[in-house]
Amino acid sequence: LYTLLQDSVDETLAAVAAKAVKEVDYHRDHATQWVLRLGDGTDESHHRMQQGLNDVWPYVDELFESDELVRSLAAAALAVDPASLEEPVMDHVGRVLAAATLVRPEPAVRYTGGRRGVHTEQMGYLLAQMQYIARSYPGGSW
Repeated sequence: LYTLLQDSVDETLAAVAAKAVKEVDYHRDHATQWVLRLGDGTDESHHRMQQGLNDVWPYVDELFESDELVRSLAAAALAVDPASLEEPVMDHVGRVLAAATLVRPEPAVRYTGGRRGVHTEQMGYLLAQMQYIARSYPGGSW
């Protein structure tokens, strides 16, 4: 994503992306090492990693969902269409999962539509938690 954003016609966005590339690469590599250690580690760590994958995988398609606004920004060289990232990301994830002896889940249900305001029940709990302080202390500042 950030490698592609370096080519944005928005100079500020391109500059931020250029600075972010190394940092994001580091975090991707760090996460990869942990997936390998835990996935191909003990029976317990393998089971927990697989269960975690099974729990979050129904939401993965949302990462690559596009809409008319995003496509128009990408066409104007201002942004990157997330749909264009799906193949390279999934190729990398597939290689890491295979090396970690983890199975790529095939969920019966996939959740998408967050950009259009379609959310799962869990979103209500997240919003309530995030809004607690502001609602408890209206007009407060910190």
